[in-house]
Amino acid sequence: MSLRRQRLGQIGVNLVEGIILRDWRSRWQPLDAHNDDGIDGLIFVEQNGVPTGQIIFAQIKCWTVPRIDSTGSYCLALGSEKLSRNYERWRRVVGAAIVIFVDPKEMNAFWVDARSARRTASQIFVPTDQTFDREAKGRIAQLCGTIHRDLLVKSLRAEAEDFPHLRTRDHIQVAAHALYRELGSKPVRLGGDGPIVTFDGKGWRHITRRGRPELTRYQSFVLLGVARKLLAATTEEELRGHTSRVDPTTPYVSARAAVSFPFRQTAIVKLIMRWVPTQEGRDYYFHTIYEPRRKRNVYGVREPLSR
Repeated sequence: MSLRRQRLGQIGVNLVEGIILRDWRSRWQPLDAHNDDGIDGLIFVEQNGVPTGQIIFAQIKCWTVPRIDSTGSYCLALGSEKLSRNYERWRRVVGAAIVIFVDPKEMNAFWVDARSARRTASQIFVPTDQTFDREAKGRIAQLCGTIHRDLLVKSLRAEAEDFPHLRTRDHIQVAAHALYRELGSKPVRLGGDGPIVTFDGKGWRHITRRGRPELTRYQSFVLLGVARKLLAATTEEELRGHTSRVDPTTPYVSARAAVSFPFRQTAIVKLIMRWVPTQEGRDYYFHTIYEPRRKRNVYGVREPLSR
C-alpha cells in the first residue's frame, strides 16, 4: 500500500472513530490493517454507557475523487474478485455489516448496508443521502436484528403431546377452540402457583376476529399448544408491560419464551394478557399469542417485502 493510500485510509478511520465515540457514544475496535478481508473494524453499540450486545462490522473507504452515478450514489470500485470475497464475508458475520465512504475533502461520511447494497460485479454503491452521523445510529443498529435480545429470553421445550389439536381430523379452528375451552376449564396459573389466567370468550373473539389475516389466526391456533407451559414458566414478576396501538387505554402485559418445537424450528413466542386491578392484586385474561419475529429474516431484521 502506498503512503498516500495509507494516509487516506487513516483519515477515514479517524473520522469514523470520532463519530462513533463522540456522537454514537459507543466503542470502536479497529482490526489489523494487513487483514484485508472486508472488515476494518467493529462497532460495539452502547446505550447510556451500557453495551446493547449489537455488533456492527464496518469497512471504510476514503477516496479523494469518488464518482457519483445518476441515482445519487457514490460508486466504489473494489474489483470483482475483492468485492466477491468481501461480500461472502459480510454475509457470514453475526450482526450488521456496513460499508462507509469517507469524503476527505468535506470530512463527512456516508454508509450502506453491505448485504443489501446495490452492486455490480466490481462496484458497490453508497447513497449520498445516507449520512454516517448521530442520527444514523438507530437505523444501522436495527440491521443487527434481534439475536442479541433473543439470547436472553428464557428457553422452553414443547413436546408432541402439547399439540393434540394438530392431530385430529377436525378443522384447525374447531380443534383449537376445543383446546381453548380446555385452557379455560382447567385453571392455568402464572409461575405454576400464581394468579389464574382466564381464557374467556373475549380472548377467543380477538384471535378469530374478522379482518385478522388468516395465516396469523392459524399461527395463534397452533401456538395455543404452548400457552399452558409458557404461563406456568413465567412468574408474575417476569411479566412485561405491553402497549396496544389499537387499544392504548387498556393495560396489557406479556410473557415470552424461546420455544423449541418437535416439528419445526425454534421461535420466540409472545403471549399477551389484559389485566384489571383487584383488592388482592390483578386478574389476568388471555388476549392473544403469536410470534413477534414473523416477517423477519434469520438475523431478526424486518423484511419490508415480506407482507
